[in-house]
Amino acid sequence: MNSAVNNPHTLLQLTGLSKSFAGKSVLDGVDLTVKAGEVLCILGPNGAGKTTLISAILGLIAADSGDIHILGQLQHGAARSVALRQQLGVMLQIGSLPATLTVAEHCDLFASYYPAGYRATELVTLAGLEVHAKQRFGRLSGGQKQRLLFALALAGKPCLLFLDEPTLGMDVEARRNLWQQISQLQQQGVSIVLTTHYLEEAEQLADRIMVLHQGKFIASGSPSELKALTRYKVVKCCSALADAALLALPGVLQLSRQQHGVTLHSSQAEQTVLALLTEDNTVSQLEVSQVALEQAFLQLTQSPGSEHTGTATQEQAA
Repeated sequence: MNSAVNNPHTLLQLTGLSKSFAGKSVLDGVDLTVKAGEVLCILGPNGAGKTTLISAILGLIAADSGDIHILGQLQHGAARSVALRQQLGVMLQIGSLPATLTVAEHCDLFASYYPAGYRATELVTLAGLEVHAKQRFGRLSGGQKQRLLFALALAGKPCLLFLDEPTLGMDVEARRNLWQQISQLQQQGVSIVLTTHYLEEAEQLADRIMVLHQGKFIASGSPSELKALTRYKVVKCCSALADAALLALPGVLQLSRQQHGVTLHSSQAEQTVLALLTEDNTVSQLEVSQVALEQAFLQLTQSPGSEHTGTATQEQAA
């Protein structure tokens, strides 16, 4: 048995997890570890296998092969004990609730499932829906529904929380408020597995990001480590050089002009800057930075041979 399984700080361990549908492989021998107090974000394009992965972990479907350990317990098939479920929190993207029950009634119902969890009034407060407590679920806005579903996922005070697209439909303020709640949960020692299409969300919240592509993890690391895997950096400046001269600088792959300057993508940023300063002594507002996480993600999942990219932490598919 993998020693990580016996580690009390490891809450989730997957080894060689595989799943196929109609003969098509959706998960291909994936490994994953989540430690106490860690926020792990799983990124991947549509069809990468994210939903299948979460469903297999939660026992909503049975994996074809591989081992799943949750809180140190080996899981068999799709069965999950009541005692284990009491320690997990789940907010699924497709989650919904009976439309005719009010916010308060839903909170009262979920509170009744967990003797050691939050009281109904506390769940209403966690959702930030005190003024809507008597409003029926079906009449809530999309963002309000998400906030309620998030609060209900916390009903049992879980030590391991799964959040699938938790801020979908929220406005900017509500999204940032939920980010703050997630950060507070992490500070309390809760481990969180997060899937999201908002790359800014992953960058703000995740200790570690794993990129799932075509059923395999192709990269793993902190946001900064993943960005470092890209082939280029961004050089911004104001320069008197014409576009042709800028494109001729060493390492320059791409150029775009804005009203107050130019942006270069360079595979050799240091050499680019040295040559730029040599050819144009009027350069101003010079800035060199890594690419945004969005560009790193697109490069990892769309470039040819991305499945051989490797990982930021040199782990084998983990």
